[in-house]
Amino acid sequence: MSRCFLFLLLSASAFAQLANSPPVPQWLAAPVGGTTFNQTVKHEGKLLKAVLLTASDATVEILLDGKSIATVKAAETATGTDLTQQLGDGKAHQLGLRVPGKAKTAARLELNGDLAAVRWIATDASWQNAVVMGATDADPATNPFDLKKTFDAYNSWQLAKPGAQNLATDPATLTLPLGFKAELIRSAQPGEDSWVSMAFDPQGRITLGKEKKGLIRLTLSGSGDQKVEVIDDELLECRGLLYAHGSLFANANNSKALYRLTDTNGDGTFDERKELVRTEGGVGHGRNHIKLGPDGDIYVAHGNNVLLPKNLDPESPLNNYANDQLIPNPWDSSMFDGNVELPAGHILRVKPDGSKVTLLAGGLRNPLDIAFNSRGDLFTFDADMERDVGTPWYMPTRVLQIVPGGDYGWRRGTGRFPAWYADTLPSVIDIGLSSPTGIYFGYGAEFPQKYQDALYLLDWSYGRILSVHFGSTVTQETFVAGRPLNVTDGCIGPDGAMWFTTGGRGTQSGLYRVTYAGNRPRQEAVAAKPQGAALSKHAERMRLESQPVSKWREQALHSKDMSALLALARVGQSSDLPAILDAVLKASPAPTLDALRVIAVVIARHGAPDEAHQKQLMAWVAYPQSDTFLNRELCRLLVYLKSPTVIEKTMPLLQAATTSEDLLFYPFMLRYLKDGWTLEQRKVAFEALNKAEKMNGASTFFKAISDTRSELAAALKPEEATQLAAVISPAKPAVLSAHALPGHSFKNWTLEDLTPLLVKMDAKTRSRDSAKDALIRAQCVFCHKVSNDPALPAGVFGPDLVQVSARFNRRDLLDHILNPSKFIDEKFRYVTVKTSDGKTITGSLESEDDERVVLRPNPLAPEKSEIAKAMIKERSVSEISPMPPGLLNSLKAEQILDLLAWFETMR
Repeated sequence: MSRCFLFLLLSASAFAQLANSPPVPQWLAAPVGGTTFNQTVKHEGKLLKAVLLTASDATVEILLDGKSIATVKAAETATGTDLTQQLGDGKAHQLGLRVPGKAKTAARLELNGDLAAVRWIATDASWQNAVVMGATDADPATNPFDLKKTFDAYNSWQLAKPGAQNLATDPATLTLPLGFKAELIRSAQPGEDSWVSMAFDPQGRITLGKEKKGLIRLTLSGSGDQKVEVIDDELLECRGLLYAHGSLFANANNSKALYRLTDTNGDGTFDERKELVRTEGGVGHGRNHIKLGPDGDIYVAHGNNVLLPKNLDPESPLNNYANDQLIPNPWDSSMFDGNVELPAGHILRVKPDGSKVTLLAGGLRNPLDIAFNSRGDLFTFDADMERDVGTPWYMPTRVLQIVPGGDYGWRRGTGRFPAWYADTLPSVIDIGLSSPTGIYFGYGAEFPQKYQDALYLLDWSYGRILSVHFGSTVTQETFVAGRPLNVTDGCIGPDGAMWFTTGGRGTQSGLYRVTYAGNRPRQEAVAAKPQGAALSKHAERMRLESQPVSKWREQALHSKDMSALLALARVGQSSDLPAILDAVLKASPAPTLDALRVIAVVIARHGAPDEAHQKQLMAWVAYPQSDTFLNRELCRLLVYLKSPTVIEKTMPLLQAATTSEDLLFYPFMLRYLKDGWTLEQRKVAFEALNKAEKMNGASTFFKAISDTRSELAAALKPEEATQLAAVISPAKPAVLSAHALPGHSFKNWTLEDLTPLLVKMDAKTRSRDSAKDALIRAQCVFCHKVSNDPALPAGVFGPDLVQVSARFNRRDLLDHILNPSKFIDEKFRYVTVKTSDGKTITGSLESEDDERVVLRPNPLAPEKSEIAKAMIKERSVSEISPMPPGLLNSLKAEQILDLLAWFETMR
């Protein structure tokens, strides 16, 4: 039987962004006297960004509710207009395109609802006065909406790339609250690079960190003159700058160190440079911003590619971290950020002379910046893993209060701690989709009190500065927005104004100043409040863990306090395992999230419980419950225990699931169970994945669906696979966006990367178990017969590979896998037919006679497409192999060698 379509879809799905590709706008033709094309637009809920792309062969006036709001000139590429402010009120509006006589126009409006689905409205026959001329992509070479030339909300920053902008974005186009005004102080000039950081020195001059190398000093005179000096030309990418203790501290990412620069003789030149902290690791999520703490120490934010320094204080508050996964997922080692080591992103506290370096907190992804409030509480704005949107392990960008010993749960791949785990800490506020850069409080600003007390968050991709307000509830609002406005750093200046920079990734930089000219009503200052109970429980657990276990072990075991039992699970010995499990079951007659977390941590750290305790745990678990998160953890525990009833009990949850998270989570967990399934239960699992695949999600979401599907399929008996063929193969997805984020992979392998390894490879000593896993993970088994072993799936769509080593040496075979379109056997080419009614159909040629052509678009499904030859406008044989490239990218080099050795040692 054939399962090739499965792997074709998996490969395509891995490149999905937050949604599939937007609709293609239709050209609308205006009559001789001109006209206005109208469409009703209404967006309910949060609106992250609304961007209208308009193309025409003449000048088009954009109207909203009959009023002119913008003019778009004729151009080869569609022009973007930001309508976020106008369309974010939840009301219905009339969007109009006023077009002169005999001209044509087309438009597409993106309504980006943050973590809700992106929605588009494109010109078509439904627009008032529409006369449709045809699709804008009829000729790909002249398509004005080509996704490589026009940019959606997420990619707004690309409008500031070299060549797109010669000056920073006009401040008149920025949106701010009433009474506030923005001005552009300076656009980066040739040779000044792109700016990633800024700081005021004691003399009121501005130091700017250049993205590539060095620092420049900008002196502004009262008359408006500007003086620019290079004050360092050696430090590489200083993301963090801080003037304190008579020195300039610089966190130089690509130099991989924190430095202290001092002007010892007062001549304005830094003549002394001392390396305080050196760190190894990567530079992507690297050495970020720094702040002066109320204790006089330097606080340093590092992303998850940075390794801990060697001179770390062994008594640091964060010193007892682990992955703590009840069921470690084997995919995680090959997922994005393969070099991340615990504690991932972290916060360091450094003495000004570098004599002591303390690890304060960790479990972060990429905290670009940190900020202290007026009470000395520390906050950060941590990045999400944007590829994970839609998965149960996704965590949005969020504001966190950083406390000593805090582990905020970031782990590689699917192991991310959810917010409800007792050994992590919840957010102050979840922001949603954004690209965090700088953060700072508004203290000292000549602003209304509300904005002085606010915490400001810079969002690079979507071009925003958000203000977070603390009170009885924590709220956010957009303070400054523009397109592009790729904000990198900011602060409140000595003049009481807000200053910020734009730049990064080589884009055009600007220095901006925001002032307030309105009335300033008297208001009482409000400081950011701590999170109460969660912080108190954390502090008490940290207190216990810092003491000798012998002093509090017995008290914890008899206290019925889950926090104390969690502490013992984390720092106790393997011999404590039975007693901890007994204490949990006694203290919690019914399962709770806290109890389940203690069980997971003690097993993860100290090993499997004995048979008696496993039976007790299975009897204790009452599953399912009414709580979504509780059900997930109960399912996880039952799968770990290999419960004979967990599959049956999960089916009602899976059939009732409506969210992408649940539709993925349960098959993802149940895939660990190879036996105990009925055919109907397997069908339910595949149907859930198919349903999930039609939902909103990013690349890892679709990759996880495909990997889960492939593992479930690999466990099927041949007769089961035949009966379930229609559900193993999901419905054909929509074409995916060219802006889609890439799927997680280990490396984009080339023949040149691997050829040197082939010479040294001894096929007889390679791992066959690893090869078998690679054959499934790389999807080989779903199109090809790769063995005579009946336990392995045997696809028939592609060539039989059992004797492939007799035809190709290892290098040639590798070349065919890496470059599948280099040579395509005629039997396996797809045929594409374009019909006179505008349809395009692609598939394998099933049959053909004088009157008709029959194609099978999906080799797994029974459906065929019969096309009358009289309707065929164009027919071509595809030069692209049905086998997609990149199938080895999720494998490490050793796994690829194991796979090649498999064919050379075929049994």
